[in-house]
Amino acid sequence: MTANIESIIDPQVSSRIKEIGRLSTLPQVTWELMRLLGDENTTPDDLQKVVEQDPALSAKVISLGNSAYYGLRTPATTISRAIVIIGFKELEFLALGLGLADTFDLRKVPHGFDGEGLWLHSLSVSWTAREVAAATRLVDPGEAMLAGLLHNLGQIMLVTHFTVQLQRLMNYVNEKRSFLEAEADLGLWHEAIGYLLAKNWGMPKYLQDVILYHHRPDIATGSKSTVEVVNLAIQLVSMTDFGLEHETQPADSPTYLDIMPKMNKDDKEKILEKIKITLPLMAPTWLQMMGPISGTKKPRRRTG
Repeated sequence: MTANIESIIDPQVSSRIKEIGRLSTLPQVTWELMRLLGDENTTPDDLQKVVEQDPALSAKVISLGNSAYYGLRTPATTISRAIVIIGFKELEFLALGLGLADTFDLRKVPHGFDGEGLWLHSLSVSWTAREVAAATRLVDPGEAMLAGLLHNLGQIMLVTHFTVQLQRLMNYVNEKRSFLEAEADLGLWHEAIGYLLAKNWGMPKYLQDVILYHHRPDIATGSKSTVEVVNLAIQLVSMTDFGLEHETQPADSPTYLDIMPKMNKDDKEKILEKIKITLPLMAPTWLQMMGPISGTKKPRRRTG
């Protein structure tokens, strides 16, 4: 399948993909935090020294520590205290989210596209993928989290680098065409665009596989467990107010029962109930990461 990817993409987009160099890398502070968070000997004080290097990150850590999600009676007034409240896993997620916000600017989007929704959806799938990975023990939770965060790389790039093509796509959708049909007609299949970019940038193979097959884990040719975990995360998020209409599964795609028989219905329901409570509480902090986003802000609603 991957051998013919370029042939199904709009020629102008395919040509430009080859010219787009790797975008600004994740901030150095992000990488340093990721390194420390992977070391079992790291202390909150170690992390504080890194966080203090970035005033914006410091403010976000304090803000997250005092968010409604944790329900504190006494405010966290120091970075170290906020880190203890947040926990190392949540700080890892925050660092990745901030890195994505710095690398891809979703604040300027064509009229009619829900940039805020795309941002919240990417983070919701990332958070949920980590929960699914922890519950199933199929893949490393950190790997699942990063894969969930970047699964929609193609859509993110359409928004930030191919705005003319994206506007044509939205015009098709406004004519009552489904998003999937519009993508096919215009050669703007976001999975393929994201895959070509990821391959061009030398991203790890498991990320390339997730980006290409996140809607069709049944035909994934590699990294199948990670693809399945992210696909289930997408399905679960679609049952909350953070789903996207254009993340709708193809009609003949498998359900979580098909792709993950080891996970029973009770396990799935537990994760679903957890994310229904958690995502709305975390959303305000996630939006603070990005700053004001232009474009159409649609009411958060269940989409599938």
